[in-house]
Amino acid sequence: MIKNNDKISENQLSILLFTTMLGAGILSLPSDVTKAAGPNGLIVILLGGILALIFARFICRIASIFPTETFVEYSAKLMTKPVSVILSIFLVAYFLIFCSLNLRIFGEVAKSYLLNSTPIEVIMITLLFTSGYIVRYGIEPIARLSEILFPIMVIPTMIILLPAITDIDLSNFLPILRISPLKLLKGILLTAYSFVGFEILYVIFPYIQLENKLKKSINISFFSIIFFYIYVTFYTMGIFGYKETSVQLWPLLTVIKSINFPGFFIENLESLIMGIWTFAVFTSISAFQYAATLSLSKLIKAREHTYLVIPLIPIIYFMALIPDSIVEVYKYASYASNLTLFFVIILPILMFIAMKLRGKGMKNSEEN
Repeated sequence: MIKNNDKISENQLSILLFTTMLGAGILSLPSDVTKAAGPNGLIVILLGGILALIFARFICRIASIFPTETFVEYSAKLMTKPVSVILSIFLVAYFLIFCSLNLRIFGEVAKSYLLNSTPIEVIMITLLFTSGYIVRYGIEPIARLSEILFPIMVIPTMIILLPAITDIDLSNFLPILRISPLKLLKGILLTAYSFVGFEILYVIFPYIQLENKLKKSINISFFSIIFFYIYVTFYTMGIFGYKETSVQLWPLLTVIKSINFPGFFIENLESLIMGIWTFAVFTSISAFQYAATLSLSKLIKAREHTYLVIPLIPIIYFMALIPDSIVEVYKYASYASNLTLFFVIILPILMFIAMKLRGKGMKNSEEN
């Protein structure tokens, strides 16, 4: 039974998806897309975002057939219980992996730019326990927090970048589409990591108050994040060019360093952006942590997901400590992107086929 005070509106879902997808990847996004597609990075973001939107709608289409159940429950009806258990375990692991990756990236960036003398372990465990606190109270507080933080994250970032428009060289975006279709497709698939987060739709669908605006809400969230990604990447590539952007680890922070905001009372804009980015990482980690905890509670048939929040915290923490350096963190993230392709593209297709076969089998049995 789902309590009414743990339901979110479709408008809240739109913002929640945006903040979950934003996450830690925004700092390295321009570098990732330029490595994959050179000067065609903006095109890759647009096409990759549209592809992600299609499969997000696909996941919602399947979940809407079972509006009161999460993936753990309805996958058993579509793909047999043993297969469902295996997939559910992998889904929980998937959410934990991306939660830990976001956590480690946050720790590395915060230590490098803000808290030089603070051990990275302290930074991570503090954020993780803070996230765990809000996760215990369910999806509705996470969505409300996203609503509050959304304008704080988006509007200042867009304003801060504006003075740099005079430094943009449009020739940095040339040549356009002088790229093989295969490489372009590979670039589109690689940008899947930038849109990681909408997979929470597998588990939060029963907690959405459906008002026939679901498609519109999902469209708004995706086109908003696509626009925001393109906006940030446009400035980065326009100033540095795709070659220089591709060799930087966090090119967005380098752009912020170079900006001189006339008459601004804060000299170190980098610290301001770091504060804004902290909000983005926090909302993303909270959503992943909630999805993992809820999925596991459904899998083991626990009465409440709150019982599992504390036990999962050390697991996420030690997973975040596995990579030896930030280089290894991004190497692990590239490996995890293969899991993303499975849960974003392959699994929805398999479930759709299973749903069609199940429907056909039921129809044949009724006729007999």
